[in-house]
Amino acid sequence: MSDIDYLSLFTRLNGFRLTARINRVACDNNLARCAHDRLVAKLGELIELMTRAVEAKRYLQGGADPTRAEHAAENLYWIEAEFEHRWIGQAQPLLDHLDIDLATQEIFDPRTKRWYPLAESGPSLHEVSDHSLCGLRQIIDQIACETGVSFHARRIVYGSGALEPSGF
Repeated sequence: MSDIDYLSLFTRLNGFRLTARINRVACDNNLARCAHDRLVAKLGELIELMTRAVEAKRYLQGGADPTRAEHAAENLYWIEAEFEHRWIGQAQPLLDHLDIDLATQEIFDPRTKRWYPLAESGPSLHEVSDHSLCGLRQIIDQIACETGVSFHARRIVYGSGALEPSGF
């Protein structure tokens, strides 16, 4: 069993979710509002995971029913695996995401629905400025620093360097 303090993470993540909600009020563009909304939603998923972890730990420490304790231990194992592989293992996208197959060195273009070699001038991801995100970058940097969970706010840029219209 790991030494992750799920209750502390639960508390911090709720604070960050509240901060993102409050910061969203000052957004002056749809891109920033979308990124804030997605961060709030992803933090909600993570908070739900922390809630399940705290409950499982409570059953383990309670020492009541051995069957329940065994079930709680198994749940905690899978919660820890999800936390480490999904949330700590990779940055979570708030805007766009590109699928890259490292084995074949290809990138999937969601616009054309085709795979292209990485060497071609296909789509790439570029960070959105903190100004365009209305201060969200500071919040996601603080989340990464305090919890180890990282997020990125990137947009797909196609060969010419100009963003394709996507409704924002």
